[in-house]
Amino acid sequence: MQESVFVVRCERVARKQAYKLWFPFNNQVVERIKELPAESRVWHPFEKNWVLTTPALFELIKRYKGSKKIYFDFGNEDSRKVFVAQLKKIEAAEFEKRNMIKDLEKKKLHWMKWKEELEENYLKYSDQLHSVLKEGVQLYPHQIVAAMYLNEAKSALISHEMGLGKTLASIAYVEMKGYEKAFIITPNSLKFNYYNEVEKFTDSKAHIINWKKNKFTIEEAKYVIVNYDYFNPSDKNVLLRKWKKLGIKVIDTVICDESHKLKNTKSNTYKNFKRMFGKPDMFRDKKVSKIFLTGTPAPNRAYELYTVLNQISPLDFATKKHFYEYYCGMVYDLYGAGGYITDIGQAKLEELYHKIAPYTHRKRKKEVLKDLPDKIYQRVMLEMSDKDQKTYEKIEEGVANDFLLHPTANPLTIMLRLRQFTAHLKSKVVGELIEDVLETGEKIVVVDVFKEGLLELKEKFGNIAGLHTGDQTVEERADIVKTFQDSESEMKIFIGSIQTCNYGLTLTAADKLFIMTLPYSVGEYDQVSDRLHRIGQENVVNIYPLIYRDTIDDYVFSAIESKRAEIVKVIDNEDYTSNVQESVIAEVIAKIKKKHGK
Repeated sequence: MQESVFVVRCERVARKQAYKLWFPFNNQVVERIKELPAESRVWHPFEKNWVLTTPALFELIKRYKGSKKIYFDFGNEDSRKVFVAQLKKIEAAEFEKRNMIKDLEKKKLHWMKWKEELEENYLKYSDQLHSVLKEGVQLYPHQIVAAMYLNEAKSALISHEMGLGKTLASIAYVEMKGYEKAFIITPNSLKFNYYNEVEKFTDSKAHIINWKKNKFTIEEAKYVIVNYDYFNPSDKNVLLRKWKKLGIKVIDTVICDESHKLKNTKSNTYKNFKRMFGKPDMFRDKKVSKIFLTGTPAPNRAYELYTVLNQISPLDFATKKHFYEYYCGMVYDLYGAGGYITDIGQAKLEELYHKIAPYTHRKRKKEVLKDLPDKIYQRVMLEMSDKDQKTYEKIEEGVANDFLLHPTANPLTIMLRLRQFTAHLKSKVVGELIEDVLETGEKIVVVDVFKEGLLELKEKFGNIAGLHTGDQTVEERADIVKTFQDSESEMKIFIGSIQTCNYGLTLTAADKLFIMTLPYSVGEYDQVSDRLHRIGQENVVNIYPLIYRDTIDDYVFSAIESKRAEIVKVIDNEDYTSNVQESVIAEVIAKIKKKHGK
């Protein structure tokens, strides 16, 4: 070999489709490497070498095709053959992926046209669906469309607003398909709700895992129901042993009710869900259809949609990095605490709306329930006494200082003192408001984040109040709801914690809701208010958040309104206009810091 030939030594990275490159510094070679996609190359300063993926290395070699001044040395002919074989395998996979994407685009176009046709001709399928349900069950048109759409798409997101009967739509789909086994995952508080819906609307059998009062075994049941906590073990082997013990051999579909519970990509629940249902050969050597039900697909931000969309279409939504950065305008904060931060100005929310449209069936109450009364938010603005105001300001200044002194501490913990203080002050006010409502003979719902005020209200009103918190069993809470809904019962006040009242409950016996402390999440706020505003409600629903002016109550309310705008743009492709006349205030922490000059 002539000395004038520049040698690049290529060594395969063990068990990976990548190669280490060693060569004397050459500016031209380095510049050409830097022209390759950033994700395909890494410089290791300590080892003084570049690592390139196999396709990137091939691209680099092609750029020197025909040149006799550079030689890529693989050590021996066998290593070179391994490189060529790797490359062919990758190219074959890419070719297959391109064909799959072409096929997917055709399917997506078909699904969109199919949904449009269903909207116009849903009556054609009415008899087919009603024949598989109990006699007398009547589906709404949007439920018929949702079930028939699932029949075509197999895996999809049904994001009807809360109270529009997503559960029944999913049951109708399962019954129509004649599936042998449907695996249902719900929040713990909703597993009996799904069970009761199956009993109410079908002749099929259901089984709740780890419930002692099951009428049927897992083998006998078509619907097997479990809560999300089942998938929480940090050790995957623990989960696999639990699963093996169930003895389930066949699953045709998995249905995730309130699927936004899967939004955290780092949670054990989501990771274990992917392990169980992300493999096409896990059950019967075929892909399990995955149905996601939620009225709040992104409780706070658009990026929370990624986990569900990745499960529905791994091709379209392949990586979290691309989804976060391209669609959501997020960047990774290398110099802060780590993690992604949002630049909403760079987000492509309208494009994301059109991207997810083929995979979703979205309906809002105003579209399908023409006779459903309005839902009106009326903030009850409260004023503190001078003494309480001084106490509050002192606590808030301490909170602002804590943000600076303890930057790594959990901010929710730091702000807890503020929230507890305002909640405590509201107990007396709420009691007076309840008494005013009771004089009219109406029923009322009161919820709070904290239990202390709820317990005080229960003690004050005694037997005419039902307490619904985490201190009761799921069965006991279900009985409280049933009693409250009974028009003949003496229970006039439903007192509940936001944690137990934000999913699945129907509280249409009342049309007035007092929220003592707002949750931080847009989704939780809407979930709670929609316990009253759903099918069966005959009156205008009035939502009364209790807010002390210029306090953390005010900041949280404003932050929720600003976040809602982003979510509405992605899900409904509309510019959100708040029904509360108030300027948008920045995030709660920033507001507190600014107020106290921190």
